Amino acid sequence: MQIKYIIFDMDGTLLDSLSVWADSDRQFINDLGHDYDPSHSLAMKKMHFDSACEYLVRTFSLPFSAEETGRRILEIVEHRYLTGIPLKDGAEEFIKAAYSAGIKMCVATSNKKALAEGALQGLGIMKYMEFVITSDEVGCGKESPMIFLKAAERLEAAPEQTAVFEDSIHAVRSAKEAGFRVVGVYDPLCEDEFAEIQKESHCTIRSFSELLNVK
Repeated sequence: MQIKYIIFDMDGTLLDSLSVWADSDRQFINDLGHDYDPSHSLAMKKMHFDSACEYLVRTFSLPFSAEETGRRILEIVEHRYLTGIPLKDGAEEFIKAAYSAGIKMCVATSNKKALAEGALQGLGIMKYMEFVITSDEVGCGKESPMIFLKAAERLEAAPEQTAVFEDSIHAVRSAKEAGFRVVGVYDPLCEDEFAEIQKESHCTIRSFSELLNVK
């Protein structure tokens, strides 16, 4: 069936931003005198922001709340996020081509809404999106398909007519189980997951440029 709608993940899918979060988390934890391992970033990638902050508080027995943890991390992230994170290769061209073809698009993210909209606005692609929806708004992370179903509802889209672009295996699985057409997107920080993503997705890409050559 022809794809008429697209739901994009943002971090690691549209934006080359996963390293920013990993570096910010590492800086935050190291500044407190703790050792930080890449496995922590992978664990938190499956969570929405507030849950990730709670994870850090539990894992490192931090002396302050998850809310304070989140505030401190956002202070580290915000400047880079709104001024210096690039789009993935070919993403802008693909988005413009899809928009010209009449495909309605949105972003479904576990990030904070203000950061997401600010980053997309700064990169000049927010104008192509119908809206941004976040895990905070739907009350759960992407281990549940709820964010995709809510996005489709707002787009007035049937799942089988909608492509979901994702770079995380848990999100790929939940979108696929809900009946969406899933495009798995490669990100170097999720290298260990990509073989599984290839098995679970309807198709996979390492760059959006690959799709620009499809007729």
